[in-house]
Amino acid sequence: MSSREPFGQGVRLAAIVLVVAALAGLIVWAGASPAEPMESELPDETEVPNDRADYVGEEVVLGGEVVETDPVVIATRASGYGQFTVLEANAAVQNTDDPLEVGDQVTASGTLEDEETLAAERATVQEPGDTRYMMLISLLGGFLVVGRVLRDWRFDLERLAFVPRERARSRGYSSDSAAEDGRERTDDALEAPAGGDRGG
Repeated sequence: MSSREPFGQGVRLAAIVLVVAALAGLIVWAGASPAEPMESELPDETEVPNDRADYVGEEVVLGGEVVETDPVVIATRASGYGQFTVLEANAAVQNTDDPLEVGDQVTASGTLEDEETLAAERATVQEPGDTRYMMLISLLGGFLVVGRVLRDWRFDLERLAFVPRERARSRGYSSDSAAEDGRERTDDALEAPAGGDRGG
């Protein structure tokens, strides 16, 4: 079997660039998407604050940081702007029984009663510890994968490909050699009686 590539290194390099560009694009798209893109297609905090009057009386979903608790007010912008009063916020929260506190990250869905008031029907709180746990697990998993790849593989600049390191290749070769030796010994054992009959 020929070791030459059917399409050449230019196509391989173009494929690598395309995959990296697609990955970067997906990361940007995921970061710009709403918190729960698969669960709701309602207008959210990226649209509503800019045209509040257009959404009055409609069902919307707003995410932001709690800046006041009596009543609950959330800021949909990191700067503290884009504020909305959330009615019945504590009663609408579904993933915790604790009252909301300043600094909590909340996503609330309901009807926009006026340009500054959301009547919440459902709300969820994202705990700061959840984000830290997710980032820690992702980082640990990434290190494990990268460590395994670096241990057994290296990047060959001439071929523009990852190739097994010598020790990984030698481990595989030893296993293959042992299997081949076993097959040869089995074949010799099967052929021995035939040779003995010819000698007699």
